[in-house]
Amino acid sequence: MTGNPIQWQDWGEQVFRASEDSQKPVLLTLGATWCHWCHIMDQTSYSDPRIVDLINSSFIPVRVDVDQRPDVSRRYNQGGYPSLAILDHKGTLITGRIYTPPDALLPVLQEISEGYPSAVRPGVAIDDTNYSMVSKPRTGPEDSPVQRVMETLKGLYDPEFGGFGKEPKQPPWEGLEFLIARYSHTGDLNYLHMVTTTLDGMVLGLYDRCDQGFFRYSVSRDWKVPHYEKMVLTNAGLATAYLEAFQVTGQRTYRDAATGAIGYLLGKLYDPSEGLFYASQDAGEEYYRLPWKDRTPDLAPSIDKTFYADWNAAAAKALIKAHSVLDSGRYLEIAVRTLDRLWAGCWNPGREMGHIVAGSNQPQIYLVDQVQAARAILDLYQVTGRRVYLDRSVEIVQCARDAFFDSGAGFRDVSEGSGVAGANTLVEFQLLENSWMAEALMRLWQLTGEDSYMRDARATLEAFKTVAPGLSHSSNLGVDSAYPGDQGRRRMEDDEEDLFLPAGSAWGRAWDMLESGPVHMALVGDPSDGATAQLRRSIGRLYAPYTVVEHLSPSGDGDRIAELGFPTGGEPALYVCMNGICLAPLTNPDEIDRLREDRPWANHLAGGQ
Repeated sequence: MTGNPIQWQDWGEQVFRASEDSQKPVLLTLGATWCHWCHIMDQTSYSDPRIVDLINSSFIPVRVDVDQRPDVSRRYNQGGYPSLAILDHKGTLITGRIYTPPDALLPVLQEISEGYPSAVRPGVAIDDTNYSMVSKPRTGPEDSPVQRVMETLKGLYDPEFGGFGKEPKQPPWEGLEFLIARYSHTGDLNYLHMVTTTLDGMVLGLYDRCDQGFFRYSVSRDWKVPHYEKMVLTNAGLATAYLEAFQVTGQRTYRDAATGAIGYLLGKLYDPSEGLFYASQDAGEEYYRLPWKDRTPDLAPSIDKTFYADWNAAAAKALIKAHSVLDSGRYLEIAVRTLDRLWAGCWNPGREMGHIVAGSNQPQIYLVDQVQAARAILDLYQVTGRRVYLDRSVEIVQCARDAFFDSGAGFRDVSEGSGVAGANTLVEFQLLENSWMAEALMRLWQLTGEDSYMRDARATLEAFKTVAPGLSHSSNLGVDSAYPGDQGRRRMEDDEEDLFLPAGSAWGRAWDMLESGPVHMALVGDPSDGATAQLRRSIGRLYAPYTVVEHLSPSGDGDRIAELGFPTGGEPALYVCMNGICLAPLTNPDEIDRLREDRPWANHLAGGQ
């Protein structure tokens, strides 16, 4: 981007004041450091002298990095990256496009510049690009919410190669986690087959056998033509999905894929001096087309060394899972350091988690950072039993409730009072983040007994019943109640809505947890007792859907143990409870291991069949 003659400005209120004063529209381009076609558009359209002159003379040009400003991306994404959105001085969309070569872009910009503002109507797209959507199966009103999501996934499932839709193919880790949970609940082998077919296909196509790790997505239906950028979020999400599949199947291939994803994160994206993970690695098509023997580090694609709070929390969460399943102390040590570093570098006590670690001038505070951090720190408590991490997750969630929550609509994506410039009244409620938050609230309810957590979780999930699973968000224009759909500001990526379905799957999983209840595992024993540690390790190896692990010491948690009705004396024991019904106490690791075959949680479903 260095040397680009377009006079790009940063996103902010001053842009829209300049637009109004000059009677020029805003030309917004959305891109990312890892985005291959963003670089191509810089080298072609945005370097064409005709376009450069026209933009500089007739538009207010603005460039936004979508990783740094997810709020702007969500409101103006035109179906992929790069996105080009032309806005009026109020932030209203006039027209938008994705990558457009110079000869196609020039007449569009000329038409707008010649007619603005009198002859240009906001919200009417000039281009005729076909953004067709994959048709969704219709389900009847008798379907449960969980079944509605499942039927959508079945309708999109590719039985030949796995995954959802045809192409492009995104790795659907949220959907896979949902399917694994449903398999564990029901024993339906069709769900497991959908999981294994998808995982097998991704290993053959998206996994980099030379440098480790998974590429971001596949251009082809069979997973074998990858788009070569690598993201910390992709590898964290897939590591978790492969680990869960290893837990339920015992297949070493899945364990190896998970350790490869973790190995990539630690080998390429982890900065040990900071204790944090970099954001992404560029596509570098020429590098990945080289024979293995010719791939040398000096030719490797560049890395975006920004530290984002939400993505670091996701990486730590994957490491915690890897530690639990594979019993690796190194993974846990790094996860602890990363989350402690986020707490020290991003958390503003009593207020919020920032988006960029050690970043300056961050007026926007995002829900995604709060909920990702809360989820990861909750996982850390469930593995270590250290009360400080439960307290931290409670603090984050309580601040999020204060700053983001609307009881009738869920949690907004940007905190109240830190609006998006040019779109201050455009409030959005993201389904994916709200689903994650509902899960966190239900876990906190189980761990604390505080009923308000469950009340807010239910209200949050209920707010999206008319949205899920087809859309990823609901919006309003500053009114009291949210309604589904966007405001004509954007066209969502096909992979976000139809092929990937992360939001719908996460909502279905959260609703399943609401209906079925969590599997509560209370470990009662002295933390310093070796028998307690053995039971803790066995818990980590076990997969059970929606597990909430609580650590209780007879010497310090007597009141809580009495409240739950467990004895305080005797040898360390694990109590497994579902919907208020508890199994006999388990006192040795072999008894815990047998739960994988017995699946007692399958007999305690409240609904969602």
